Amino acid sequence: MNRKYATRGIQATDPSNLLRAYLLMLQVGRTSITAWFDDLRRVPLYAIISGFEPGHTPGVGTFYDFVARLWPLTSSHISGQLKPKRNKKPVKGKKGEKAPTTTPKKIERLVNRLLLRRPTPRPLSTDILMSLFREQFVEVSVRLGLIGDVSALSVAGDGTPIRTAAFPRSKRICSCLAQGIPDCTCNRLYSQPDCNVGWDSHRNCHDFGYHLYMFTASDSHADLPLYPRLGPASRHDSVSLVVSIKEFEQYYPNWHWKRILLDAAHDAMLFYRYFES
Repeated sequence: MNRKYATRGIQATDPSNLLRAYLLMLQVGRTSITAWFDDLRRVPLYAIISGFEPGHTPGVGTFYDFVARLWPLTSSHISGQLKPKRNKKPVKGKKGEKAPTTTPKKIERLVNRLLLRRPTPRPLSTDILMSLFREQFVEVSVRLGLIGDVSALSVAGDGTPIRTAAFPRSKRICSCLAQGIPDCTCNRLYSQPDCNVGWDSHRNCHDFGYHLYMFTASDSHADLPLYPRLGPASRHDSVSLVVSIKEFEQYYPNWHWKRILLDAAHDAMLFYRYFES
């Protein structure tokens, strides 16, 4: 985080204290930075745990500035907010089963690309967050012997839906409705452009939000997380696996896998070929 702060001028608030305060906010169940600012002022114990002196806690703007430094993009979204209206829902899966992939050749292209050459490191929007996660949590767990041998790692991978809303929310930016055209195909302004509609196989219903794919250490007693990856809700587990492998190797270039545990959604000969290579 040092490169995110100026070396001259007024001394900035220690980012480690801000991170500690932010994690404490999540631990106590607060979701509003403004409300958490009041808690830090009223409860001296919260200030002490965070590393601040009671009565000398940072302001609301300092916390928002800290969060902005963790995200290198100028927008809070990865994809653009202007998108065409979507009327078609994704394909349903059978009861208790995940929806089938609509692009079977896509997996083959992605895996073949990984087989031909290992991906070269490239900047990602999550680099700062994942560096903090790796250095402050994963590597500490490795030193404590909680994860296992990183030269012969046992990894489990699976995805789960994260519902953020009941349906996509968008706003018209055209004048078609005033002209008597209620169902136009013009772009709309979406409040959550990185989310879309997917199929929840556990609840047997469509949902709107993200698809969280997680690598965990299967040799640990508590299945400690190694790499979380968010994608749109419609993304298939097999696609998330390929994307996560590529990025995991970028963040942990010296780690080696001995075995990987996956469910039936990943059952494809292409993955066997890749892991045997």
